[in-house]
Amino acid sequence: MQPPISLQTVLQNRYRLIKILGEGGFGRTYLAADLGRFNELCALKELIPFQNTPEFLAKAKQLFQKEASVLYKIHHPQIPQFRATFEQDERLVLVQDYIEGKSYLQLLQEKQAINKTFTEVEAIQLLQQLLPVLAHLHVRGIIHRDISPDNIIWREIDSKPVLIDFGVVNEIASRIQAINPQSVTTTVGKLGYAPIEQLQTGRAYASSDLYSLAVSIIVLLTGKQPLELFDDEQFIWNWQGWTKVSQEFACLLNRMLSYKPSDRYQSVAEVAKALQLMLESAPQTPLPNSLQPVAALPQIEQNSPPHLPVTAPSQINTMAIGRRPDEIKPIATKQLQPTVTKLSIWERWWAIAFIFVAVALIAGGSSLLFVSWLLNNNQKGEPQTFPSPLIAEPPSKSN
Repeated sequence: MQPPISLQTVLQNRYRLIKILGEGGFGRTYLAADLGRFNELCALKELIPFQNTPEFLAKAKQLFQKEASVLYKIHHPQIPQFRATFEQDERLVLVQDYIEGKSYLQLLQEKQAINKTFTEVEAIQLLQQLLPVLAHLHVRGIIHRDISPDNIIWREIDSKPVLIDFGVVNEIASRIQAINPQSVTTTVGKLGYAPIEQLQTGRAYASSDLYSLAVSIIVLLTGKQPLELFDDEQFIWNWQGWTKVSQEFACLLNRMLSYKPSDRYQSVAEVAKALQLMLESAPQTPLPNSLQPVAALPQIEQNSPPHLPVTAPSQINTMAIGRRPDEIKPIATKQLQPTVTKLSIWERWWAIAFIFVAVALIAGGSSLLFVSWLLNNNQKGEPQTFPSPLIAEPPSKSN
């Protein structure tokens, strides 16, 4: 294995290495300053070849360019954007955005320092926020293969989780392993987080990522490491005694944690649908002010049910998931109705004209009736008498 590149080295006359962010069996990640973008921070991922033979290196380069060209086209706000790839001194390097923030492993450690762990509400929130990210990858045939709390970054600028360290290095490593499995002694994925099929054969599916995501969630809920929660004799997870969650949420996580891939949810859409039914059928606890929901995203997969709304800080006025199910439908219906502007009666000219004509006709008809009545009385020739209450008639003389 090649040693790490010396810090402060400038690669491609552009990227100055600052420090090593992480290192694994297949790659090494550096924090670097991009001199071509006003020293903007970026992450450089180096693929570490298993062999140094010309044939092996040629195949690795071919796979590297092929996979990087596909991943470079992926655009998702919760996935670091790929910028470029290059080769220098027989090292294959990929450049991507650097995410400023804390890993969820660091957040858990901060909570444990005050004798706390993640709550059920926070776990549901994280699941809701990451399902669309996994769907974005899975529909493009990309499996993360290495989901864990230290590969999920809480981004400071918007408090959203960002999935890092996926794709090109792990994907290339698994493909090279398939070409020459005898030369590879390292598995793709972390022990305890990766499912059995991934550890034994190197193969991974959508359900494999869902398994790793569920392991990450129960670690955040319990504060225990996977090896402390997994019974390797009965092949079951014993995590519910270390935390308090609803039975419905526990059943959902346990299905994601199934030992056999066929017993798990097979897609993100299935998990999203199950989670949505759970939230609609049970009373919800209002989220803290810092975890208010945002508007629902488009469908996560073609020909599949729409996924759940993602909860995160937002200025958009939307329905809170803490409301009772019987309150949700009227609110949603009201929001979807088009706004109709009502005009006052004085803004309708035709109404004013109609009123004016009607008043004129009534007044004219009344005047004609009154004049006609007067003329009819005068034509009879009878004098009109108007008795006065002030002048009394003289008494008649008696004979």
